[in-house]
Amino acid sequence: MCTGQILFKKTSIILAELDIKFGFINLIDYFFNLIRIPYFCIALFVYATATLFWLFILQKIPLSLAYPFTALAMVIIPVVSIFMFNEKLNINYWFGAGLIVSGILVISLEL
Repeated sequence: MCTGQILFKKTSIILAELDIKFGFINLIDYFFNLIRIPYFCIALFVYATATLFWLFILQKIPLSLAYPFTALAMVIIPVVSIFMFNEKLNINYWFGAGLIVSGILVISLEL
């Protein structure tokens, strides 16, 4: 899922560079521009694969234990965005990320 979000961000950068704007009037043109961007197509494939993998996980682990691990995306994606997109994170982010990781560790003790 994290990879899909990164690929969507790269897609949005390309859309902005090409000055392609979303709108109901140009919805069809927008769609055809999207499917020409490789990052977008790869992101769709990543999400489809992740969905199948998620179904496999849910066959093995209760949802109440598996779902909290999806919160790791809130930690991983911003950290990756520092390196890939030169984004800045403030102290509030790091404090919140620490709380998320701590919460997941507490929940995982039940595993």
